[in-house]
Amino acid sequence: MSQSVDMSIDSVPVHLVIVELHYHAELIKTLYQILKLSPFRITLITLPGIFKKTALLNFSGDEQLSVYLKAPEESVSDFIGRMNPVFRSADILYFNTIRYYWRELNEMPFSATSMVRIHNVHCDFTKLSHLHRPVINSLGILSHLIRKVLIGREWKLKKQLFDKIDYFMFPNQTITDYVEGKGWVDSKKVLPPLLPFGFLGEKSYKTDNKDDKEVTIAITGKVTNSKKDFHLVFLALQKCLCELEAPVRLILLGNAGQKHAKSIIKDYKTLESDRFSLDYTEGYVPAEAFDEKVASVDFFIAPIQVDTHFRKYHEVYGKSKMSGIENDILLYRKPSLVVSRYQMAEPLDSVVGYFDPTPESLAKKIVEWTNNRTFSDIEISFDHMDSFQRKVIADNFYKLCRSIM
Repeated sequence: MSQSVDMSIDSVPVHLVIVELHYHAELIKTLYQILKLSPFRITLITLPGIFKKTALLNFSGDEQLSVYLKAPEESVSDFIGRMNPVFRSADILYFNTIRYYWRELNEMPFSATSMVRIHNVHCDFTKLSHLHRPVINSLGILSHLIRKVLIGREWKLKKQLFDKIDYFMFPNQTITDYVEGKGWVDSKKVLPPLLPFGFLGEKSYKTDNKDDKEVTIAITGKVTNSKKDFHLVFLALQKCLCELEAPVRLILLGNAGQKHAKSIIKDYKTLESDRFSLDYTEGYVPAEAFDEKVASVDFFIAPIQVDTHFRKYHEVYGKSKMSGIENDILLYRKPSLVVSRYQMAEPLDSVVGYFDPTPESLAKKIVEWTNNRTFSDIEISFDHMDSFQRKVIADNFYKLCRSIM
């Protein structure tokens, strides 16, 4: 049973020291957008490159936020040592990502209550039992085990650090239940996932100029078959376009300029007609352009390649790792068709439809959602997702922090 929460609350500030030395800049920005709504005093310990990507420079005058950056010539070890007084001043020490710097992080003072967010469960907890394709990748795995595990002592140092950390939090309830069911973490150290990676957008992203006779579908993320099965969507559209009662526009909301995207784009272009059009961008999609495009979208399709890997470890989307489609659905208030192996918990399951990973199953769902405008009928469910509102998340996390301090 995971950690229970005392729901009493007062307005005493909680000093939350956030450590991010790796790469999840977008999650730091989301954290700030959420936690600024409750009585947190936030201190961010990070690297200059990460901080730049958070786009939090605009909030440098906010008294609720303090930022400490590693100096250009400073080692991570010296930076962490310089931050020791800050770490000791924390009420809660929050690790947003831990991927390396194990030796340096072990040198930190752990005088405050600490928690860590886990992004890749198999990589962090099961090691040998979830090596990715051990026969095919034997040479790469052997190199990893020699360099990182034997010489770098990664597994030993990671265990030492995790033993010092008081609590673990996972991206959602499904992954939390998976970890607890496997017994990989002491249940007393597992916190409820009260701080999700995303939050419910406060507005519906819609455009006033949309042609109501056209249905617009989007796939988010980089255009590559390694993470999403774009070929499956192509085959499904090929099967069902003649059955649709409205023209369809497909927007690829990700970088389609890489070499591996060329064959995907080439396939989709063969479908172009008065019944189908394609919209894509060869390069990085700026935030403003992304928001403009997503405003015209009626629903997403998420053809997630469920079996994936992180470093040398096999991960499973929906079990050991979370897909960003959950954040996209929430932030933009867009329903989505999702591959059936990726099951979502309440209340997100009320705004998704599932398809089996076959062209026939997806084609049937596209016809149903397009001809019956199913996406429009279920949009009202977003109005009943109070648990994902920023203020609710902030207050619940504040109560959790107060209960474990």
